[in-house]
Parts: sequence; C-alpha cells; structure tokens
Amino acid sequence: MHLVVSVPPKIALSTFIGQVKGNSSRFVNHALGLEAQFSWQAEYGVLSFGGKALDEVVRCVRSQREHHMNGTVIMSLKRSMPDEATRLV
Repeated sequence: MHLVVSVPPKIALSTFIGQVKGNSSRFVNHALGLEAQFSWQAEYGVLSFGGKALDEVVRCVRSQREHHMNGTVIMSLKRSMPDEATRLV
C-alpha cells in the first residue's frame, strides 16, 4: 500500500503508521469478514517531499499497480533509496 499524506510534526511517523496499520487491519479482519487473517508486514518505508513534488508523487502512487506488475521502478525514487530497497518500489 502506498499513501500520500501530510502528517503534523507533533505526531511521530511511527505512531501514525502504527495507527494506519492497526485500524486498517481491524477493518479488514472484522468488517470484511474474510476467511484468512490479514496482517501487515513489520517493516515500512517513508519518503518525504516538498509541495512542488506533490503532483509527481501522487502520479507515482497512482501508477504503483502497473510498476509492480511490470517489475519497474520510478527512477526519481530509486535515486533516494538504497539499492536493496529499490526492488520494493
């Protein structure tokens, strides 16, 4: 899952991510009534960007399904990530 969000500086990113994961897991497991139990992986990644890049970042997030299906990466993100992480983009 990829999100584009603005998190106030008063909220730790780990707290925010924990709330997103916890609430979404609760929703999937209780409200949707799936047979298999859903859980998130333990890791997460965060990239920060300025307002000028917002449109590009939103486009990248919207195209993630295609990138995952094709095994491609977004070059502007790859430059900011360690080599072992680029396979996850």
